[in-house]
Amino acid sequence: MKKLLLLLILSTGLLLNGCLSTREATDPSEPETESVRSESTEQTEYAEQPTEESSLPTAREFDVTAGEHGYLAVQWLEHMNDYLPNRLAFSDRELEAAEWIVDTLLEMGFDESQVEMQSFSIDTPTSSWWGDAFWMVEWFESAGYYDGLEFLYESQNVVLTIPGRSEETIIIGAHYDGMANPGISDNASGTVLLLENAYRMRNVDHYYTLQYIFFGAEEVGLIGAFYFVDNMTDAEIDNLILMINADVIMDGPDLVYAIGYIGQSSEYAIGVADEILQNAHSEQIKEIADQLNAQQGTEFISKPHAITLPSDQLAFTQFGIPVMVFYATHPVTYPETFIGDVLHSPNDCLDFIIRNHPGRIERALYEFGRFLEEIVSSEFVQ
Repeated sequence: MKKLLLLLILSTGLLLNGCLSTREATDPSEPETESVRSESTEQTEYAEQPTEESSLPTAREFDVTAGEHGYLAVQWLEHMNDYLPNRLAFSDRELEAAEWIVDTLLEMGFDESQVEMQSFSIDTPTSSWWGDAFWMVEWFESAGYYDGLEFLYESQNVVLTIPGRSEETIIIGAHYDGMANPGISDNASGTVLLLENAYRMRNVDHYYTLQYIFFGAEEVGLIGAFYFVDNMTDAEIDNLILMINADVIMDGPDLVYAIGYIGQSSEYAIGVADEILQNAHSEQIKEIADQLNAQQGTEFISKPHAITLPSDQLAFTQFGIPVMVFYATHPVTYPETFIGDVLHSPNDCLDFIIRNHPGRIERALYEFGRFLEEIVSSEFVQ
């Protein structure tokens, strides 16, 4: 498995077309991240109903409407691009990103009791078949990815819990760590999708308890996700009805979702399973997608077998509950998300995507945002 994952990473290539919008490329007179973060968050408006006249405090132009899905997300996306690139697992930059996520959640109005920082060390054993993170970290170090960063030996998950009328829980996850690039599609995109959805749901009457998990150390073996799963109580597992994972949602024009579960007797490897099963919850979510496509003009594509792609949802498949993946890709066959001009390359930055794929960012955040909100606002029939 380790060799397979490494080959998938290597097969993406490291393109030479870099991105100029990282912290290193900004005006040296700009303040450091700590003060820039404060200035940026002061500009972010958290009105209950933003008006179309509200200004969009970004340096780039985005085709978004105030109050609609994506409006807040593009502002956070720009901040992560410009001031939080190179979020390597177990580095000071990854920790800085986690602290920024916590600050952003608190600024939205969530109580400190709702937000948890779950830390783990690089040698913490997990149930992941990758084992620990050392082998991937060593490869990253040999490739020079950690140059200019401080190695901390610890990573962390950020967990936000919004209680619902029921103790039954939907987990919505996205990893925030990345490669040696700004990591806009992989996976600032999923991070800001969760942030915006959490903001929109914070004061909404909803049935399920919603748990948003911003996973660390995904790129080095899904360590954060497996650490979280390994520390779930029996009651938490029993209450879990669905896990949604958003990863690389800006890698191509096809907006794809995968949902289903793997039976206890089923055998599977990364990208392959002998059978993807469905239950009442997953069937109702497929109906939501069909309705959005038919009535709202979205273009979601269903690929159930993609729940076995190598991302954080894999840690949850052992429970026999539905897992769901949001991602974007090109209209090709396997290995799907590993073909394109963005993933795991210096091109995974805001300005490259804006310049070469205009409208892709806004479309992904708008359509996946609508889909996610429909799901977490629903009460499913058993």
